[in-house]
This record gives sequence, structure tokens and C-alpha cells, in this order.
Amino acid sequence: MLIDALAARFGGTAAATVQLARHLVLDDRVADVTVVCRRGSIVERGLAGEQAVRRIALPVPRGVELLQRVVWEALRLPALARREQYEVLISMSGIVPRAPECRLVCLIGNPVMYESDGLANALRRWAVRRTAAGDAYLAAPSRHMADMVVASVGRPCDVLAWGVDHSTFFPAASPGAEILCVGDFKAYKRHDLVLDAWRRLPAPRPRLRLVGNPDVEPSAHASLLARIDSAPEAESIKLDHRLAHEQMPDVYRRARVFVIASEHESFCMPLVESMACGVPAIARDIPSLRETGGAGALYLGGDDPGEWAAAIGRLCNDGEEHRRASELAVQSAARFNWERFVAELAEHL
Repeated sequence: MLIDALAARFGGTAAATVQLARHLVLDDRVADVTVVCRRGSIVERGLAGEQAVRRIALPVPRGVELLQRVVWEALRLPALARREQYEVLISMSGIVPRAPECRLVCLIGNPVMYESDGLANALRRWAVRRTAAGDAYLAAPSRHMADMVVASVGRPCDVLAWGVDHSTFFPAASPGAEILCVGDFKAYKRHDLVLDAWRRLPAPRPRLRLVGNPDVEPSAHASLLARIDSAPEAESIKLDHRLAHEQMPDVYRRARVFVIASEHESFCMPLVESMACGVPAIARDIPSLRETGGAGALYLGGDDPGEWAAAIGRLCNDGEEHRRASELAVQSAARFNWERFVAELAEHL
């Protein structure tokens, strides 16, 4: 089995690729797993200790990465699949410009290409449609994402929700004290709103911890740093970069509230992981986050920092409300696990 994860350098799709590969090698029906990834990506780092998973790490190209990736996938990827006689090719982007001589599975998790305009996103949509025109199995991690795929490609797209490892992500003995936001530093993740809501809390404020990758969108990261520099109690704001996934359970368990104000998501793994750790969540009211969070999160529809601050404050100060919300979070996260994901996927391999 060959997994093309060249498009999954950062974020949820990269983390999902790591978990997918780890669990596929445990399935008796799978003899071999090879992952093609970018050098230095979350995928390469996350699979570094997995001896059973073969990795082919390619350098990050200079210039137009999307174009160079598509060219490699058109010319080199099918040849690799044919030479190594792989029976299944899994694409984590849904973009395989040239049909391979094996079973093709497309796991599509990028909502931005369907919810935003621009030449690059138009190219991505065209490439997915071209790939889907062949004999490919399509799946997305949420119904909202699947519906956007169907509307674009005109073919069925199954829903295979990503999972969480409940043996690692579980509640602490007592609630943490921090306000936590996990998401790469992109403008649409709306860290600015989270920061503004935190500033509306009365002093002394709880520590605000922001976890993400500054390399994904450097301009957004620089803008956030400038806002933090001008914030009161800036010493109470902690930015964590490039944390290993194994460190994240402790990060979640230090939190009292998880906040996600992102405007684009297909399936929010940090939301599920935080809920599994018993951390109540406050999330933007968009369909994909409602699917992911279920009854385990509170949803806000606007960009009023005062409204977000009021919701955060209630969970920080009302112990009984926090306890109820924590129980609902754990129950909601129980819907997701990687074993179920791999079992459902294996039926289509």
C-alpha cells in the first residue's frame, strides 16, 4: 500500500496520515505500507519511529510548490506504484493527475479549495475532478466536506470520520487552568479573535496558550506576534511551535477551555483530542465543527470578542457548568477512534 502525503505537510491531514499509517500496518490484511511525504513535515517526523512504515521523503521544492507537486504526482508517482507493485494508492489530497495501475483511494480533507476562490484553489478543484473521473473511491472526514466534494465532482463521496487515540488522550484527574487554541497560524484560523476575546477577560487573566506552526503562513504569524506585543499581560501568552504529537495530551490536560474560531475546517482533530481529554470547547458555529464537536462544544456564530469572552469566562468561573461541559466533551469524543476508521476504509481497499 502506497500513501501519497506530499500535500500533507502541516495540520490535521498530516496528523491523520501519521495515524492512518500507524494503524494500517497493524491490520492483518495489509502487508506493507509506504508513505511519500515532504522532508521535515509532520508526516516524516511523526513516522520517524515507526519501523514497519517505509518513508520516502522528498525535499520541499522552491518556487510554486503546488505545480511541482502535481508534476511529480503525474510523472513519478504512477511509475513508483507500478515498479513496486503496490495494490492500493491512497491520496491524502484527492489529486492524482495520472491514473495508477492499482486501486485508487482519495481521502479529501481540504475545505479551503471549495470555500475560497483563487487560481490555486481552482486548479485543486479541477485536479480532484479529473482524478475522480476514474475508478477512484472518494471519502471525506465529515458530511459537510463530503457534500462539497459531491457538488464539485458529481460523484458519491463517503464520510469516514478521523479518529482519536483514547489510550493517550484522556482526562486529567483535575481540570487545568489555561485557555488553549491549537491550529497552524493561518489567517482563517482567527487567532486574532481568540486573542481579542482573551483580552476582554478581567485581570489577572488565565494563561493563553497558542499551539501551531509559524511556517505555514508567515505573514499571519507575524501579524499575530505584533498583536501579542501590544496586549496587556503579554507575559501570560505562550506560543508553542512544532510540538510533537506525543506532547499534546499534556498540553490539553493543562487547559480549562479549548477555543477554536477557525472559519474553514473539514474535521478538527484538535477539537476531538481536547474533548477526549475532558476539556470543554468553544467553537465557531460552522457545519464541520458542529459535526466534529457534537454535544461536546458550545458554538458561537459571530466575531464579537465580548461574546466569546463571556463564554470563556463562564467555563472558567462556574465549576458546575465546567463539570457538565467536560462530561459532554468526553462522551462526544467517544464517537471517534482510529480502529473504526481503518476498519471502514479497509472495506474499500
